[in-house]
Amino acid sequence: MKKNKRYAGILVKCDDKVLLCKRSLKKIRGGEWSIPSGGIEEDEAPIDAAYREFFEETDIEINEDIELISLIAKMTRNGEKMKGLLYVYFCEVYNEFDVNLETAQDGHEHSQCGWFGIDNLPEPIGEQLRKIIMRKLS
Repeated sequence: MKKNKRYAGILVKCDDKVLLCKRSLKKIRGGEWSIPSGGIEEDEAPIDAAYREFFEETDIEINEDIELISLIAKMTRNGEKMKGLLYVYFCEVYNEFDVNLETAQDGHEHSQCGWFGIDNLPEPIGEQLRKIIMRKLS
């Protein structure tokens, strides 16, 4: 039996905004807005994967402590079968930063990144992630 894949990512908040990145059209769930995240390697702790993936996808090192705030079941497009599990970590920073996708090792996985408030969340975005963001921005 094939194991479900595990992923980890960080939701970063600054004031009343969160950092989101738009998945490249060449990637799974292309065109969807999400948090910087990626696969957890064998024998890697989810929290370590979250830090590593954030850096690889943004070229920004998160030095703040992060906390696990949710698990999101990653489903097939028709929602019939779970394909994996996303560990969502959270941290708050005090200054917005710009993401340079050209310098990031895995920047090609996104077409753009930006800071978004509760009134201007981009579309499309997964419903489970939207609920988490709304909770953190309320």
